[in-house]
Amino acid sequence: MGLHAHFISSGPFCVEDADGEGYTLLGPLSGLVLPALRLLPAPDADILVRRIEVIGPPGLPADRLAALREVWRGVEGRVITEAVTVGAARPVRLAPSAGGTDLPLLLLVHHHGTDTAGGQVAHTTEVTTTLHLHRAAPAVEEEPEPHTRSGTWYDPSQWTLSPGGSASAAPAGDGGVSGARPSAPGPRTGARAEGEPVRRVADDRQRHRGFAAVDFGTTNSTVTIHDMRQLDVRAMSRYQEARLRRELVDLLGDPSVPGAQRGQWRELLGDVVRQLLPEADEGGARRDEPGAVLAGALEGGHGGGGWLHALYTALELRLAARDERLRGAVAPLLHACFDRAFDELPLDVLRLFPADLDQSGGTELASRVEVVQTRPELRVRMGEERVAVGGAADGAPRAYRGLKQYLGRDLELPDLPARADGTPTTADDLIREGLRYLLDQGDEFISMNPREFHQGRIDHLVMTYPTIAPPVVRRRLRQLVGQGARGVDGLGVTLVDTQFDEAVAAALFFIMRDFGGDFAAGVEAFRARCRRLPGSGRSWEQNVLVIDVGGGTTDLALINLKLKDNTPDPGPGQDPRFTGRLYVLTPTLLGSTGHLQLGGDLMTLRLFHWYKAVFADHLLTRWPDRHERVVATLKTPYATDGQYVPGSLLARDSEAEGYPHDLVDLVVPTRWDELPPSRVREVEQTFWLLWRLAEDAKIRLGAGTEDHRPPPEALEALLTALGVPEAGGAGWAPQLDAARFEQLMAPVLDEITDLVVALVENGLQGGDRELDRIFLSGKSSRMPLIRRALERRLRREPGVRWNSAGIAVEEQYGKLATSIGACWGHHVRRFAHDEGNAQGVLGRGRYVLRIEVDNLRYYLPCDFGATFQLGSAATPTYALLKAGDPLSPIGPGGTWAIRSKWEKQPRSLRVHRGTGTGWVEWGAFDPDDWISRREPGFLLDLEEWTKQARFQVEVDADLSLHLHLVRGEPQYELRDEPQARVDLDAGVGPDGQWTPLEIVVDTRVAGDRPDKGTVVFSVAEDPRVPGADDRVGPGGWFDLLFREAGGAGARLLRGRMSEPLPPPPHDGWSFYVRYPTRPERALELVDVLPAPRRADEERDAAARKERRDDGAEHQQGTEYVATLDERGGLRVHRTPVPYRAAGSVAEMWDHEGAVFRVGMNDAAAAHIAERDPFNGRH
Repeated sequence: MGLHAHFISSGPFCVEDADGEGYTLLGPLSGLVLPALRLLPAPDADILVRRIEVIGPPGLPADRLAALREVWRGVEGRVITEAVTVGAARPVRLAPSAGGTDLPLLLLVHHHGTDTAGGQVAHTTEVTTTLHLHRAAPAVEEEPEPHTRSGTWYDPSQWTLSPGGSASAAPAGDGGVSGARPSAPGPRTGARAEGEPVRRVADDRQRHRGFAAVDFGTTNSTVTIHDMRQLDVRAMSRYQEARLRRELVDLLGDPSVPGAQRGQWRELLGDVVRQLLPEADEGGARRDEPGAVLAGALEGGHGGGGWLHALYTALELRLAARDERLRGAVAPLLHACFDRAFDELPLDVLRLFPADLDQSGGTELASRVEVVQTRPELRVRMGEERVAVGGAADGAPRAYRGLKQYLGRDLELPDLPARADGTPTTADDLIREGLRYLLDQGDEFISMNPREFHQGRIDHLVMTYPTIAPPVVRRRLRQLVGQGARGVDGLGVTLVDTQFDEAVAAALFFIMRDFGGDFAAGVEAFRARCRRLPGSGRSWEQNVLVIDVGGGTTDLALINLKLKDNTPDPGPGQDPRFTGRLYVLTPTLLGSTGHLQLGGDLMTLRLFHWYKAVFADHLLTRWPDRHERVVATLKTPYATDGQYVPGSLLARDSEAEGYPHDLVDLVVPTRWDELPPSRVREVEQTFWLLWRLAEDAKIRLGAGTEDHRPPPEALEALLTALGVPEAGGAGWAPQLDAARFEQLMAPVLDEITDLVVALVENGLQGGDRELDRIFLSGKSSRMPLIRRALERRLRREPGVRWNSAGIAVEEQYGKLATSIGACWGHHVRRFAHDEGNAQGVLGRGRYVLRIEVDNLRYYLPCDFGATFQLGSAATPTYALLKAGDPLSPIGPGGTWAIRSKWEKQPRSLRVHRGTGTGWVEWGAFDPDDWISRREPGFLLDLEEWTKQARFQVEVDADLSLHLHLVRGEPQYELRDEPQARVDLDAGVGPDGQWTPLEIVVDTRVAGDRPDKGTVVFSVAEDPRVPGADDRVGPGGWFDLLFREAGGAGARLLRGRMSEPLPPPPHDGWSFYVRYPTRPERALELVDVLPAPRRADEERDAAARKERRDDGAEHQQGTEYVATLDERGGLRVHRTPVPYRAAGSVAEMWDHEGAVFRVGMNDAAAAHIAERDPFNGRH
């Protein structure tokens, strides 16, 4: 898409330099006219100018740069079909900076073609110039309007032009750049009244009707947009059509196809040309090469998708009528074209669109955050480094990499100005602004494709996060994108969903890829790869492991996929041969794990240290006299008799104990964290030169290259930075071969495969379970080295049964897989058919696939264990909760959660999450700290605390931790009168002996054959407590304490709670008393008790909203239990039976049996400084 741009003089007051590189501006500084912008589109091109961006020199104040950006914006939104000149909108006020009178500028003209439905990408045209202000006159107080052209503000007679084009005048004063008319500061972006919520999209602005999924990565970030504006009914996806066109062009244009049958093939193609391209056949220009004629028509897009369909139909039909030898030669080639075309992911059919995040159409954007503005508000841009205008390196914008590892850590950045409230700027502020930039780029992508998308700004977002990230990271991410929190500013997105971690999102991508855009074909192909479940003719399953190795993190998920044919029997008048099929796919998360600092950056860091040692070895060997102090300090085995031992730095691993890192850094300085500011920039540049060299080696050797040498220009730049004399490095270059590369990568690969083995062994233990498929995603996983290491490790593990043919690496969408999978999963969760409304669709012969995405959150993905001491030795000795334990809606408002058993409470409690290879701290609670901060008036005796207090851990579906605390035994609140009564005295026979009895539920109707039912309570011994014992406490058969409603005078009763009841019948459970030792006695009906409903008053407004949106979730998984008290009172409850609640630790302590619920303190994400490449310590 061609658009040329350059500056031209705008009149006698704008004098062009003789070399054409800049302009001398004449006139008073208060009203100078800038050069005009000339735009020339390519012939026959219609160019829509989206935006003019102006980039000034580093250090230019933001408000002054904003004034410059307004100068040429009059062309924005215009369609350019011929050359056009864009004059400056108005004179501007300019002044030289303290550093000089030249003002370099870079203009970026962002544009694209007017036909965007085909997915054309945006382009950027760059144009530079330098404005010379040294001949301008001093500013005047009053400034006329631009059209006056009066001598009041400009008099050409005062200027004398030299032959070179320069002009002479009085020197200008100091200052900067500002608008022509200074104005009062405008309102802060997003400014709002106190208490008013932040809104990314104001009420008077248009919201995008779809949603977006964002994967903010350590190294790269992606955005995928879902939009339902168009639902085209097409034979093939546009992506598949484009691939099929390319494949057919190669086949038809290849003169060697099909070998000996070439004559018949040419004849067949000639028939097709006469059928589909009669005008070409009549012209006769290319009649001798009919394949080339068809290939040319395909390349030119002739006839669109309908013509392509006609072409491959004609080829198939005519080939079927030809000689068997021709069919045998051509049919496999033709079918291979179809196979490769259908391998393309039909994202357009699924209405999933990876957003273009840079002006070249790239869908992956480097997560390098560059600060471009700090006042009045912090603003950043993301992407790779741009060359600073004017080359002012010392004033270049501050940039940061790898910020994701600091999310939720409140890491202060002292090199940035403080916030408006005086608090330090943190890494979270930069992450928030990076997310703002990504969403703005997503908005622009939507606006550039009006035929494809509903227009409007993104206000519904799905955010992914590392699998092993603790709750504080997930919560902070929601705050940064949403409404913020105390001390945390948010972007104001209205709907934020964080239900998918990166491993689960990647798994959803592979599920989506299996089914593609055609459920009918996809479900059959998926079923063929599954194992039939024993004893069932209509259920299949497979176990899938997803390994997402990214730039900074590694995330793993082990998922069981069950496919069931739930097609109902045909209705009256329906022919089963023509009705559709209803399939239900239920994914179950068997376990997940990962590491926050295990990925491509760690691989590069190991290469970085190797190259650093290589360069140090070279310098110490070649010029030992320049590093005498270093050599004199080195010890054996690195130096002998005061001489450096060549190669000794390379003979040992840089992570080995005693390695001389400090001395190596004196030779190759790349650490800047403790340097004075005057040296930081120089050392940082050396670090980045060496880092890029290591990154390039990783990419090339990781792709399978046998050996690698740095490019000469990169080597020269690094040697120059290290002060090597000119030509001193000629003829030398470090060489890294594949064997050494694999040896350097081995510790990282071992750590990844350790996680894999631990997860698979724990998740597939018990029974004859097999790992059917392994999917590798993430950019780093494309390296064949990772697959080879995984295969070697799994072959050595006797406890892992796996399918060696089931490994697949996602090459095309490696990085995009996470955001695409999250976007698709969110769509399926919200819009897919349920079984209740599928009947009508089945009657029309359609296949319906119901994917139970929510089931991924119904099981615990990892172990949780507690420690009762501090220090490095504090690791859990057993798990309180195990991976695979089912969750149920027992939390506040029906949230899904699980509770541990009651345990003794220590002085300090730490709860850890299991990773398979170790434990990471997840939450903490210190009672003395809580009391000192929240309840300072309460005096706690820690000795008594450890003797009497008990705790119970509650983990919800987001893996957030809450703690229940109690003194003694917990008491349960009975808020209603008994629904029925059981006569316990009936168990006493005439002889005064107890007759064993059972309380059962039995769903029989009259006339059914006898059934023993489900035993709810089995009372083998007399449960009654002797009346002489008036002490209230659990004991004997009644092992719990119930508290009847009634305020302070409420009565305590002994009682017992059943195991979960069977699912409730329509009218409730029929409870009977049965005497197992006296079969002659008939069952005695106690009562029919209905399933209780959760009272609305127990839920706040947020919970009621959640129930309205996700009501089915709160019904699924709900369990019911029965309670029996010592007076025979029988009740049925939805779980959990509520505890007697305490409002504080003091109330809990003063009222034995009352339970206090408190959120555990968040544990910060584990951070290993040695694995942080960008902290200035390497």
